[in-house]
Amino acid sequence: MSQNKVLPAPVQWERRVSFKKGIPWIRKQRIDFHGKKFVLINEISKIPLNERKNYILLFFTRDSDFNAFYKDLTQERLEILQGFYAIVGLDFSTHPDGDHDENVVAIKKNRRFCTFCQQQDILCIYNVVWSSKDDYKLSFSNVEKGAVVALSTYRISAPNDKLFRDGYEPMKRRIRPSVILCYGNLQACMEQDEKSGLVIRIPTRFRIVKQEQFEKAGQYSFIDLLLTA
Repeated sequence: MSQNKVLPAPVQWERRVSFKKGIPWIRKQRIDFHGKKFVLINEISKIPLNERKNYILLFFTRDSDFNAFYKDLTQERLEILQGFYAIVGLDFSTHPDGDHDENVVAIKKNRRFCTFCQQQDILCIYNVVWSSKDDYKLSFSNVEKGAVVALSTYRISAPNDKLFRDGYEPMKRRIRPSVILCYGNLQACMEQDEKSGLVIRIPTRFRIVKQEQFEKAGQYSFIDLLLTA
């Protein structure tokens, strides 16, 4: 590793994306999903370095599995991110029944990390989260129209969850995303958007394993089948 490529200390990189002058912008980036596969951050060791540009990196796992990428974003970790075709931004947990201030901190971390990665020329898909109507401004503002975004429904047990449903349409109106990636079960309010092609379901860990089995049998990748349909 070259000695002249050294990231600032973690506190300094966070200061590059400040909320003092308003909510930092998340930009629209061109994302090409054809031929791309998905891998979770805690399973990247099985992907050879020369194949990682065919993968989109996911952080839909426990906070402890990716917290180091936020708290200690070294040059080595930044280069890991740069080695993939694209990444879906961090997924720090929010809790509807939890402390509001803690939820705000989690949302800010998700946004700050995504903005910083985009500043480093990394294709970073904004992972949109909210825990109440009070979060809408922070979660939905200053995202460039037509951006690709991601939503996780993995922890939602009901197919028609009210908190998610109440925020879904405001999110679409504010952001006007070109594509919504859905990690987890499809919610009832998303069904029509899936039919129109706005929503694309991305495989959970279980489905990624099944995808690998299909490919060994000579079948198409999961995302190719979706895009062809």
